[in-house]
Amino acid sequence: MKKLVVRISVIGLLLLLGALFGVQQMNEQLGISQPEPLVVLSQQKEKQIQSNKGNALVQKQQNELVQKKQTVEEVGRFNFFSDMGNAIADGMNYGSRAVLSQIMSFVDNVLNGEKTNAE
Repeated sequence: MKKLVVRISVIGLLLLLGALFGVQQMNEQLGISQPEPLVVLSQQKEKQIQSNKGNALVQKQQNELVQKKQTVEEVGRFNFFSDMGNAIADGMNYGSRAVLSQIMSFVDNVLNGEKTNAE
């Protein structure tokens, strides 16, 4: 049994790697993606570029947060999936309670020997 699992795992891994290799080869042949050459910078230039990028990134993030906050205030908070989940949960709760009350009233009538008004 162990041999079968190992063989199936190895075959699956080989198929996965083969598919990934094939996709990479086709992308390179069609010119969809070309590998980017590595750029080697001196340490000073690298620090300067990082500090400029860091400042710009922080400023950009702050602007995005302010815009998102304004949008939330205008539109209001709304999460479709959360609301849908709550509605489904409420419906299931109501349905299960109705079914259980019907079952319990039937059992109560049978155990107590009460007869319905139809007779």
